[in-house]
Amino acid sequence: MTKNRAALELIFAGVLWGFGFIATVWALRAFTPTETLVFRFIIAAIVGEILYLLAKGPNFTTIREELFRALPAGLLLGGMLLLQTIGLKYTTATKSGFLTSLYVIIVPLLNAWFFKAPSTLKNYLIVGLALAGTFILVDANLSGINVGDLWTIGCSVFAAFHIIYIGKISNRVGNAFRFNNFQSFWCLLALMPLYITQERSPMPEDWTPWLGVLCLGLGSSIIAFYLQVRTQRVLSDSTASMLFLLESPFAAVFGFLILNERLSLFQTLGAITIMIASVLQIWLDPSNKEAAVSENKKGSV
Repeated sequence: MTKNRAALELIFAGVLWGFGFIATVWALRAFTPTETLVFRFIIAAIVGEILYLLAKGPNFTTIREELFRALPAGLLLGGMLLLQTIGLKYTTATKSGFLTSLYVIIVPLLNAWFFKAPSTLKNYLIVGLALAGTFILVDANLSGINVGDLWTIGCSVFAAFHIIYIGKISNRVGNAFRFNNFQSFWCLLALMPLYITQERSPMPEDWTPWLGVLCLGLGSSIIAFYLQVRTQRVLSDSTASMLFLLESPFAAVFGFLILNERLSLFQTLGAITIMIASVLQIWLDPSNKEAAVSENKKGSV
């Protein structure tokens, strides 16, 4: 896979995740955050594995190794989405998209502090531009921070660790699609104790919440997270996190079109700024892991 193709696939994943904010709002009209996630990952784990078996047939030779390799990713993903879903009960989809995107700062910082990854002023300037865009996107107004916003900030920390973990193990993953199925399985398993111990919500009176759950399971989980694992074999963690940031303007656009969360011209400028920062990151950063490794070897000669 080339760098440009990986970037395009991850941008498409950002579209799906952006719509996922809307789907979550729909699901939360009838279900609790835990119920929403449990139903989502039942769909993702079962439908995803059925699709894999239909395409590839039974494969038990590496199942144990792949299953346990997906365990940390599943726990981090489950924690991330639980915090985000709780937050969406108290804040808007647009604001949630911005606060979730704080991982774009956290990823390079964690990589530099704990994994001694190289980081340049150029990277931080692009990050600053992207965050300026997201700040404009929420109308340069973070007044009235509420409990939902705090839950969402916690989500961004989990998201950063998830991105870094996927980046570290992506080249050792045998099949990215099945890895994502196992990741969904561990998410589901981690959430089941919460689901079992809470009261059940009444069945929704209309189909909208079920449509939200279906969109989350098929689009945001099966397709988008598969594309993340697949593309992080090629893209650096910093570039991947920058492209993930596109989910914020996509969430705002869908919020405008579907939920009547209006975008002003000023907010539209913010969305364009994020896209410019993402393009600059792809253009200026080598991004291709193989190329980066080759450059490091040249430097050590």
